[in-house]
Amino acid sequence: MMNLTIEQKVGQIMIIGWLSDNVEDIIELIKTYHFGNIILFTRNIKSANDLKIMTERIQEAALKYNGVKAFIAIDQEGGNVRRIYDGVTNVPGHMSIGAASYNKPDAALQIGQILGEELNYLGVNFNLAPIADINSNPYNPVIGIRAFSDDPYLVSKLASDYAKGLESKGVLSSYKHFIGHGNVSVDSHLDLPHLDTSIEELKKNELIPYLNQKYHPGAIMTAHILYTKIDDRFPATLSKKIIEGLLRKDIGYQGMVVSDCFEMDAISRAFSLQEAGVFAVKAGVDMIMVSHRFGRQLSVRNGIIKALNDGVISEEELDLRVNSVLRTKEKYIKDQVQNVDFNKNKEVANAISLSSVTLVSGKPFEIDSETIIVGVTNYLNSIAEDKNVENMDIAKIIGEEFGIPYHSIDNKNFNVNEIGSIVKNKKVILALSDSHLTLVQKVLYSQLIHKQEKLMLISLRTPYDVLGQDLPDCHLAIYEYTKQSISSLIKVLKGAKALGRSPVILENRSIDDESIEISNQLVRKAIYYIEENYAKQISLGEVADELKVSREHLSRIIKSETGTNFNDYLVNTRIRHAKHFLGSTSLRVYEIGHLCGFTDANYFSKKFKKVVGLTPYEYRNNFK
Repeated sequence: MMNLTIEQKVGQIMIIGWLSDNVEDIIELIKTYHFGNIILFTRNIKSANDLKIMTERIQEAALKYNGVKAFIAIDQEGGNVRRIYDGVTNVPGHMSIGAASYNKPDAALQIGQILGEELNYLGVNFNLAPIADINSNPYNPVIGIRAFSDDPYLVSKLASDYAKGLESKGVLSSYKHFIGHGNVSVDSHLDLPHLDTSIEELKKNELIPYLNQKYHPGAIMTAHILYTKIDDRFPATLSKKIIEGLLRKDIGYQGMVVSDCFEMDAISRAFSLQEAGVFAVKAGVDMIMVSHRFGRQLSVRNGIIKALNDGVISEEELDLRVNSVLRTKEKYIKDQVQNVDFNKNKEVANAISLSSVTLVSGKPFEIDSETIIVGVTNYLNSIAEDKNVENMDIAKIIGEEFGIPYHSIDNKNFNVNEIGSIVKNKKVILALSDSHLTLVQKVLYSQLIHKQEKLMLISLRTPYDVLGQDLPDCHLAIYEYTKQSISSLIKVLKGAKALGRSPVILENRSIDDESIEISNQLVRKAIYYIEENYAKQISLGEVADELKVSREHLSRIIKSETGTNFNDYLVNTRIRHAKHFLGSTSLRVYEIGHLCGFTDANYFSKKFKKVVGLTPYEYRNNFK
């Protein structure tokens, strides 16, 4: 370990923010209190150019006063959760990536690479992403569109791809929020959620991304959630049973553990910050985050120093945490990227955004003079989102784009009967935002679907607007309320094909219909296995053995859920990947066939033409 003072060691295991855009303010805290790591928010960032200068100044101060560079972190997830708005590529968020991934399997990797390259260029070396939570609860108030999917295997794949993309460009990634934030009904920014999920149940869902032995991210962020069947006293962030026991010992994770912010009410209302910092160190947290107020940062810092002086924390325990941070810095803090092709990055991001637009059901009707659009204006959905969220009015945008009447409504404050009068005898485009969580939006949808002859629903955030409701004539989903996603939506409304696929289940299934739920989980696992092994010579029997079910049962449920048998599904999967290789590489056709599991080149061409309607050569020429 470097020759650090106690103050410098404690500074290394903390990550702090500050409340201004003046870099001198944070440099003063580094100088005086030796804080070793910084988190950025929109309030700190004037522009991308200013940010680049700011990060250089912060690193100069870190080297001067601590002898080691700082992690400079940010929440740049994409979509509705980001801190840099201008001077960088706007990229789709997680659920949009999930929807696009069926058509663009490399979407998560590409978005991770874009973010990694551009953040590195700006001097930001730690992105607090991806979200590895499974959005298993449609009524979750804080995750929602921030999750890739409600399918743990899809989340596992996309989270690892996204993290690989970031880290391939020299930016540390962090899965969040361990053990899992997707099944809560309380926002941990506001209170401490409790879950009574057993460890066995967690291993079947929330823990699957963390159990993926093929890839572990450089960091993992803990959740402020009390998992009562594992530790009924401490939330995960402060629990030795969860961090040292489950994450380190059982799962075998060796990377850096960072806490979510200690200023969230889930922690600050249940514990004093002085004691919470000590509990975190003893539980195995390597880096404690206090994002906003200096007084609270000082409380945590001084509490740890006092615990060291009193012998409550040993210097050996502190050194374990500091060493974890320093090892991670040595691995990830490298030379900055010097040049970025922003135009290329924008093209890739926009293509993925377009591929995410999903025709959930029905088909779009013609937008003409008899059509009116009613839409919710943009708003902050949770504290995780930024106050500088884009000021959007979808009704006005689409109304002016198509020359039709429009009516804009607030997400919670409007008169349902008044809107019913306005849209009378019209075809209605209704753009809602998580209406299943908002009573007045839910009532509006319920009334219009029974009164209007034609209704096209646009889900601006999650596609859960149809839960418990009759289906509209057409349902489109865009998964985030951003300029980018609305631009993609307009292209689809003008005739572009909606290529996305809903990454969350929308059927209104009975909660006690176990056979449907179990079958669905098995099909998900089978599909995940096929996606991971399509290049090999796999069989229905092999997959059935892997899932510990009979061949007959697996064959039956795959046919029931996908509409095709196992062999055809496997061939279609191979063809889909072959199309990607034909369009994006210069590999020879027979090489692509072999990479995709076809051992015979003639059989590959024959099957490709049967499925696509073109030979591989014709497809490549048309693609170009």
